[in-house]
Amino acid sequence: MKNSLIIVRVQIITLILLCCTVIGATAAVTPIETEMADGGKAVIIFASGPLQAMIEIPFTIELKSKAGEMIEDAELALDLTMPFMPMPPNNPKAVWKDNAYRGAAIFTMAGAWQVNVEVNHSESGTEKIIFDIEMVIMK
Repeated sequence: MKNSLIIVRVQIITLILLCCTVIGATAAVTPIETEMADGGKAVIIFASGPLQAMIEIPFTIELKSKAGEMIEDAELALDLTMPFMPMPPNNPKAVWKDNAYRGAAIFTMAGAWQVNVEVNHSESGTEKIIFDIEMVIMK
């Protein structure tokens, strides 16, 4: 009887730890995907979830052509803005490193945001991509 009670307790603790791990893993990033003009795909992945104001949040941007090939040689210019109010310039840099464009963003207040990315690529020219962020919360 005592051994079976110990086994049940161990199983419950294991289940709780597993649930906490899964919940933590799914809440750790915020990916946002949009289509590119040529039918390719652009994804920005923030290393935080939910997104919070006034903290530095690392991000990666992946650009894939219609054929599914990674676009590695583009120059990116970013502008973080709130679509419903004027904002001062907020232009984080994104550089190619470890198979993605990497940088860090700081959202200066809570609310809806947009990440406007101008992609300059020698083969396809200039394209503007918009990532809509539904909500950034207060820290």
